[in-house]
Amino acid sequence: TILSCMNKAVVSTQSTGALLDMGDSVPSVVKFMQDSIVAAGNSSYLLHWGLSGKLKYKVTSKLESIKDITINTTIREQPVLLAAGTPSEVNVFLDLGYLSHTVPFLV
Repeated sequence: TILSCMNKAVVSTQSTGALLDMGDSVPSVVKFMQDSIVAAGNSSYLLHWGLSGKLKYKVTSKLESIKDITINTTIREQPVLLAAGTPSEVNVFLDLGYLSHTVPFLV
């Protein structure tokens, strides 16, 4: 279960729960990816936490705010993350630690 409230994302499973501090960002999307939790919201950052709730890293995108993220983990050695938001662009992260490409799209 994932709940969003102010600048916190609350993630809970049957056995554990974690409160993920998003700083000054309000979360709009939270996804599970292998051994990580990825969240984004009304800032330009993607935040990656371990399953324990400890922040692993914060990645800057070229977006002003992030509305949705999609993670392709078919190739476990090289997962691909797509982030869409404002302005109308998709940011492509081939390595989850940095932005690889930005693709504009028409709405």
